[in-house]
This record gives sequence, structure tokens and C-alpha cells, in this order.
Amino acid sequence: MQVNQNNWHRWAQYLQRYHLLGLFRFLLDAAGPVRIVAAQSLWMTQPFVQNSIISQLAEVLEDQEQSKAFLEYVNNREFNE
Repeated sequence: MQVNQNNWHRWAQYLQRYHLLGLFRFLLDAAGPVRIVAAQSLWMTQPFVQNSIISQLAEVLEDQEQSKAFLEYVNNREFNE
């Protein structure tokens, strides 16, 4: 699964706006089962919250390589929480 990395800055801004960037950093860095449970939790919100960013973030959480790459991206950028 390849997620479009062009959206990463927008995702990071979205997470920062809702004060979720720190939590998401933790989830990206966490062991596999925690990431998968978090991704499934995001998928379960889909019937109630139609938001493409949430779906895309769930996809990133499910993929270990994408999780590591996005974590590196947010750690190498300056996002003020």
C-alpha cells in the first residue's frame, strides 16, 4: 500500500490543529499491535465521521514502512503544539 506523501504536511497540520500530533507520534512509534488497534479504531469512526484525512492516517498506521516514514517526516519538521 502506497500512500501519497504529498499530503503529509496537510495531515501534520490537521493533527496539530486538534492537538493530536503528540499522540499520533506515540502511535507511529509504538509497537505493531498498538498501531493496528489505533488504525482499526480510526476505521470504526468512518460511519460517523466522513473525513478522508482520518482514512488516510489509518492506512499509514496499518503500514509499518509508511508509519516509520511519516514519523520521520513529522519529527524533522517544526510543528508547534
